[in-house]
Amino acid sequence: MLKQILYAGIGLATVTKEKAEEVISELVKKGEMSQEEGKDALNTLMCRMQEESEKLKQKINEQVDNAITSMNLVKKTELDEILQRIAELEKQLDEIQSQKEV
Repeated sequence: MLKQILYAGIGLATVTKEKAEEVISELVKKGEMSQEEGKDALNTLMCRMQEESEKLKQKINEQVDNAITSMNLVKKTELDEILQRIAELEKQLDEIQSQKEV
Protein backbone atom coordinates (compact mmCIF):
# COMPACT_ATOMS: atom_id res chain seq x y z
CA MET A 1 0.00 0.00 0.00
CA LEU A 2 2.81 2.41 0.92
CA LYS A 3 4.52 1.73 -2.40
CA GLN A 4 1.29 2.45 -4.22
CA ILE A 5 0.99 5.80 -2.44
CA LEU A 6 4.57 6.70 -3.31
CA TYR A 7 4.14 5.64 -6.92
CA ALA A 8 0.94 7.65 -7.14
CA GLY A 9 2.80 10.68 -5.80
CA ILE A 10 5.58 10.22 -8.34
CA GLY A 11 3.02 9.83 -11.11
CA LEU A 12 1.23 12.96 -9.97
CA ALA A 13 4.51 14.89 -9.95
CA THR A 14 5.21 13.74 -13.52
CA VAL A 15 1.75 14.74 -14.71
CA THR A 16 2.03 18.07 -12.89
CA LYS A 17 5.42 18.80 -14.47
CA GLU A 18 4.09 17.97 -17.91
CA LYS A 19 1.03 20.14 -17.36
CA ALA A 20 3.16 23.01 -16.03
CA GLU A 21 5.45 22.78 -19.07
CA GLU A 22 2.38 22.81 -21.31
CA VAL A 23 0.85 25.87 -19.62
CA ILE A 24 4.14 27.79 -19.60
CA SER A 25 4.73 26.90 -23.24
CA GLU A 26 1.31 28.29 -24.11
CA LEU A 27 2.01 31.52 -22.20
CA VAL A 28 5.31 31.90 -24.03
CA LYS A 29 3.59 31.30 -27.40
CA LYS A 30 0.95 33.91 -26.58
CA GLY A 31 3.67 36.39 -25.66
CA GLU A 32 2.46 36.72 -22.09
CA MET A 33 5.77 35.41 -20.81
CA SER A 34 9.28 35.46 -22.22
CA GLN A 35 11.20 32.25 -22.81
CA GLU A 36 13.52 33.14 -19.92
CA GLU A 37 10.59 33.89 -17.59
CA GLY A 38 9.06 30.57 -18.58
CA LYS A 39 12.26 28.71 -17.70
CA ASP A 40 12.50 30.53 -14.38
CA ALA A 41 8.86 29.82 -13.55
CA LEU A 42 9.25 26.15 -14.41
CA ASN A 43 12.46 25.85 -12.36
CA THR A 44 10.80 27.53 -9.39
CA LEU A 45 7.81 25.24 -9.68
CA MET A 46 9.99 22.12 -9.95
CA CYS A 47 12.00 23.17 -6.87
CA ARG A 48 8.80 23.73 -4.95
CA MET A 49 7.43 20.35 -6.05
CA GLN A 50 10.67 18.68 -4.96
CA GLU A 51 10.46 20.34 -1.54
CA GLU A 52 6.84 19.28 -1.11
CA SER A 53 7.69 15.77 -2.25
CA GLU A 54 10.43 15.53 0.38
CA LYS A 55 8.04 16.79 3.06
CA LEU A 56 5.48 14.18 2.00
CA LYS A 57 8.09 11.40 2.14
CA GLN A 58 9.12 12.53 5.60
CA LYS A 59 5.51 12.56 6.82
CA ILE A 60 4.90 9.10 5.37
CA ASN A 61 8.05 7.78 7.03
CA GLU A 62 6.95 9.26 10.36
CA GLN A 63 3.52 7.65 10.03
CA VAL A 64 5.06 4.29 9.13
CA ASP A 65 7.44 4.53 12.10
CA ASN A 66 4.51 5.36 14.38
CA ALA A 67 2.53 2.41 13.04
CA ILE A 68 5.49 0.05 13.50
CA THR A 69 6.03 1.30 17.04
CA SER A 70 2.37 1.04 17.98
CA MET A 71 2.22 -2.55 16.70
CA ASN A 72 5.44 -3.47 18.54
CA LEU A 73 7.11 -4.58 15.32
CA VAL A 74 10.86 -4.77 14.86
CA LYS A 75 12.44 -2.62 12.16
CA LYS A 76 14.81 -4.27 9.70
CA THR A 77 17.71 -2.16 10.94
CA GLU A 78 17.04 -3.34 14.49
CA LEU A 79 16.85 -6.95 13.36
CA ASP A 80 20.09 -6.57 11.41
CA GLU A 81 21.80 -5.21 14.53
CA ILE A 82 20.55 -8.15 16.60
CA LEU A 83 21.69 -10.66 13.97
CA GLN A 84 25.11 -8.99 13.83
CA ARG A 85 25.40 -9.15 17.61
CA ILE A 86 24.41 -12.84 17.60
CA ALA A 87 27.05 -13.56 14.96
CA GLU A 88 29.67 -11.80 17.10
CA LEU A 89 28.63 -13.76 20.19
CA GLU A 90 28.73 -17.05 18.27
CA LYS A 91 32.23 -16.23 17.10
CA GLN A 92 33.33 -15.45 20.65
CA LEU A 93 31.74 -18.68 21.88
CA ASP A 94 33.54 -20.70 19.20
CA GLU A 95 36.83 -19.09 20.22
CA ILE A 96 36.23 -19.92 23.88
CA GLN A 97 35.31 -23.52 23.05
CA SER A 98 38.35 -23.99 20.86
CA GLN A 99 40.58 -22.63 23.66
CA LYS A 100 39.09 -25.15 26.10
CA GLU A 101 39.78 -28.02 23.69
CA VAL A 102 43.46 -27.18 23.46
